[in-house]
Amino acid sequence: MDIELVSMKEAGIDVDIEEYGRTFSENALIKARTISEMTGCVTLADDSGLEVDWLNKEPGVHSARFMGHDTPYEIKNQAIIDKLKGVIGSDRSARFVAVVAIAFPEGDEFAFRGTMEGIIGDKPLGENGFGYDPIFFLPEYQKSSAELSADEKNSISHRGKALKKVKEVFPILMKMRWDYMQRIMIVSDTHRRITNLAEALYREGNIDKLIHLGDFEGEDEVIRGMAGCEVMFVPGNNDFFSPYDKEIETQIGKYKVLLTHGHYYYVSLDLQTIREEGISRGFDIVMFGHTHRPVISVEDEIMLINPGSISYPRQADKKCTYIMMEVLDNGEVGFKLKSIW
Repeated sequence: MDIELVSMKEAGIDVDIEEYGRTFSENALIKARTISEMTGCVTLADDSGLEVDWLNKEPGVHSARFMGHDTPYEIKNQAIIDKLKGVIGSDRSARFVAVVAIAFPEGDEFAFRGTMEGIIGDKPLGENGFGYDPIFFLPEYQKSSAELSADEKNSISHRGKALKKVKEVFPILMKMRWDYMQRIMIVSDTHRRITNLAEALYREGNIDKLIHLGDFEGEDEVIRGMAGCEVMFVPGNNDFFSPYDKEIETQIGKYKVLLTHGHYYYVSLDLQTIREEGISRGFDIVMFGHTHRPVISVEDEIMLINPGSISYPRQADKKCTYIMMEVLDNGEVGFKLKSIW
């Protein structure tokens, strides 16, 4: 299963999400849902904090904002100790809580909770932690959280426990999503050199459909046998005497799609003609090849898709490219440009 984990920073996302939930689960889901809706990607997010039972589980979801964001934790920690003055034994019970949420673009959501149980100590101890760690005492270790080694903390931490649950179920959830998703490979301009296509098919595993946008040069039956699935061909300018229609109008998900090689629309000069053709004929997506340069663009409410050439690339980086298209059960689609080398 090909999964790429990308942080918000790496994805160039800079957004301030209002955490208005009343529980850790609600806040984690708010964050995951917001980013998933923005990106169309499966999104993981977490929320965490400290619950002190004597204080009605405060600071809870307000842990970071308790007494103000800019208040040093030395002051916050002492304030909690002062609030528990005269409270002894198990009445000082507390826990760190972490909830990791998963949001899918289709709307499915899941949340997984982990806790680390302890008590509030009567003074701060340790230098290894941060936040509320110095006042969070673990009787079984006879240490505060800030006195634990990194290995000790990782083995019992609230966040580690939540992530362990995610690790156990995430492949199952993704497989369920995969089973409800149609996967289509889009290629073009192989020009009788099909070793890279064979490599791409091997890497992607099972696909539901292969779309070839022309210039296969008589290798169509070989390609069909390699793909092991439905294959749609449109002929290119080098596919002389091809039995296939020069264009295919089809429906993919909820979108009306035109498949064409593109040379009739002068795509080597610019994309204006093919864009206007697609709009005038009411297409949502136009897929084409011919230029040996990949394109994924949306302009004037129409999407233009060119997988480039998987055999003879002409763009600056010279990567042999293809596109994987995902069709979800709600009819939405997604595209990802990939390369062999």
